[in-house]
Order: sequence, then C-alpha cells, then structure tokens
Amino acid sequence: MKRRDFIKKGAGAFAIAAAGTVRGANAPSNRVRLGIIACARYCRGQRVLSHAIKVPGVEIAYACDVLESARNWTAMNLEKVTGVRPKKEKDVRKVLEDPDLDGIICATPDHWHASCAILAMRAGKHVYVEKPCAFCPREGEIILETQKATGKVFQMGSQRRSGEHVRKAIEAIHAGAIGETKWGKCWNMTGRKPIGNGKIAAVPKDLDWDLWQGPAPRTGYRDNVVPYNWHWFRRWGTGECGNNAIHFVDLARWAMGLGYPSRVVSGGGRFWMPEGDDWEWPDAQIATWEFPERKFITWEGLCCTSFKPFMGYSSGALVYGTKGTALFTPGSGAIIDDGRGNNVRRFEPEGADKVKDTNNRLAGGGVTDTTYAHVSNFVDAVRANDPSVARSGAEDGVKSTFLALSANVSQLSGTALDIDPATGKLLSKGGAEFWTREYEKGWELA
Repeated sequence: MKRRDFIKKGAGAFAIAAAGTVRGANAPSNRVRLGIIACARYCRGQRVLSHAIKVPGVEIAYACDVLESARNWTAMNLEKVTGVRPKKEKDVRKVLEDPDLDGIICATPDHWHASCAILAMRAGKHVYVEKPCAFCPREGEIILETQKATGKVFQMGSQRRSGEHVRKAIEAIHAGAIGETKWGKCWNMTGRKPIGNGKIAAVPKDLDWDLWQGPAPRTGYRDNVVPYNWHWFRRWGTGECGNNAIHFVDLARWAMGLGYPSRVVSGGGRFWMPEGDDWEWPDAQIATWEFPERKFITWEGLCCTSFKPFMGYSSGALVYGTKGTALFTPGSGAIIDDGRGNNVRRFEPEGADKVKDTNNRLAGGGVTDTTYAHVSNFVDAVRANDPSVARSGAEDGVKSTFLALSANVSQLSGTALDIDPATGKLLSKGGAEFWTREYEKGWELA
C-alpha cells in the first residue's frame, strides 16, 4: 500500500492530499517515539496520524484504541507505509508504562482528554491532545498544575495556531493594523442531522465499552453513541461549544491579547432538534465573555441548519478594532481592512476562495489543513524538551478551553458567572455544581 493510499483510506471523508515517501529516516538520536491514542477510521486521530508520519524522525510506536479493529487496521497499514509495525494496545495506561516512549497524541472523545493528558504527564510523557483539552473547568486547573509540576510539553490541537497565514495576520493585528481591538464575534452555522432515539444494545464484539467510558460514570451501551454522536451527550461530549466554538474563540482571544474573562453569560437551547431526539446540548446558543480590559467576545452557534452563514462563511471570527476589522475564515486565513472594504490585506492560502459558499460546512479543518505544521511544532518542542516552544501550550490551551466550558456552565446553570480574571476561578455561587464532573470510582484526577 502506498502512503497516499493509506491516507485516503484511513482519513476517509477528510482525505488529505499528500504524496511521496515517508520522511523519517533520521538518526536514532533524532527519533521521537509517539503513541496514537484513538485511531478509528474516519475520526480525528487518523487525520492527525496521517500528518504525524510525515514529520521527520517521528516513529509511531503504539496504535492504541479500545476498538480492536481500529488498532489492528492502523498497525497493519502503518507498517506498510513506514516500515515499522507499532505495538497494539487498548489501554493508554499500558502504553504509558514504556520507558522509551517520548509522548502521545490523544484524539479520544472529550471525556477522556484531560485524564489522558494528565496521566501522560504524570508518567513523564509529553502530550498532544485534541481540543477541548478538558471536560470541565476544574480539569483545566489540574492540567495547569500537572504541567507546571512535571515540566512536560503540552500541546492542544488548535491547529490554526501553527498556520503561516493566520500567524502573519495575528502579527499585523498586534502591530496595530486594526487599532485597539474591542470585540471578537465568532460563529458556527452548519446543518447537523438528528441522532435519533438510541436503544440499549449488545456491545460490539471488538469494542471494550467499559474502557471506552473510562473516567465517565458507567451506563449501558446505546446504538447511537459510537463513533461520533457522543459529542451531543453530556456524559461524554461538550456540545458545539467544545467542538467548534473553541476553534474561533481561540483565534479571537489570541488576536485580542486576552486571558480569562471576568463575566460569562450563555443562553439558548434546543430549537431545531425534533422532540424525543437524544441530542442533549443546545442546537442554538449565544455566549458572551466580558474581559476587564473593556473588551468582549461572543459566539453564536446554530448547528442544525445551513441557513444564511454570516458573511458567507459557515464558521469564523470577526475581530473589530478602532481602525478596522480582521476576518478569520474556515480556510485558515484572514482578511484585514478598514471595516469598509478599503486598504484590504489578505493573509490567505491558495484555494481559500473555495470556502466561501453559503452552504459549506467546513467548520473545523477548512481547505488548508495546518495540522502538519502543528504536529511538527509539537515534535520540535519535544526534541527541545521545552514546553515554551509549543504554540498552543498549557496556558493557551486551558484558557481557550475555559471559554467554551464556562459558557456551558452558564448555560447549564442558567446563571451569569463572575470570574476572577487573574486566575480563572469561579467567584459566584451560580455554576459551582457544574465546575467539576462526576467520575467513575477509581478514575478521579485529584
């Protein structure tokens, strides 16, 4: 099997154009041994994996998944493509016992992210973890404590942080291209379908359902949860705030130079999903984060229609300054002007114009995927053993995740949240019951 065939078949619907031979025949001293945690076909782990194998010197030493068919398929094809057959394991805790392993790439469902990252750092491993890096605000606090205590490299999968065009646009904004930034307007408008009413069913023979649940309280297997619909269950997912809002609120926060907010308000609910559907998170939500610098960020999520995407884009961020605006598009680019279409400066990769389509649903990756650059940056940080090299390190990853999760806390509690902007700690009583989560016994983090 040729490398491009592996990428097309493994990545499925999100096929990534890549050709040539694997670049990784470096000296052993330059080798970085990683484990891929969650590598089922058509899921995010395969996209990240297909880029990781292109980074010079990277060896995928473990194919870890609770689904036996996923780890078998991944191990077999990695051997054909790279010449190295990774070990197969279903439990990340076993992977972390390997003293020669440098780190892991975690692409599990959301309820596993913080546990996986924290276990890895405590085991002396570096970690690349998909967004959101935590399931609740308290887990973000534990991530920061753990990273500081261990000194391990931490990278969250906010891949646009490593996009060449995005980075140049951010530099221009920080240099005053749009004056003083005031408001970051973020949105996501796509057309997800109902997930139906699931039924208790027999667990598939090759799935370890108990381990799939990991730190989450145990429940019976349902036929509409795996492989993707877990996103919309509160037991395992973080809704569209954690799934898509985080991409663009991260860009707005970065462009505006902000940290933790001082006040958070969220409203919305289920308006488009049919009655009886198992979808538990809002399908329409508006969140507002106010900052002590007299700036604010908003996010509008309307994920179950494809009606009238804002400015022709299904998702994005528009940062308003005192002298102009900066539009961040799904195509990993940005457009800066005076707010009236004059003095336009475009920071866009080739093909970015393909994204402007009123029916497009390119909420996450866009036409120009910057995952390779982001994974490569993580590897650079690992080689340097320097957490500061990571472009979406623990501080930035946790702060942007905090925005998404605090909006969910406000939504669930029905209250506005008062936050200490210096620490991200909750000051108000409202929302305290959702600040942490319930764990299966034995899986507690603190």
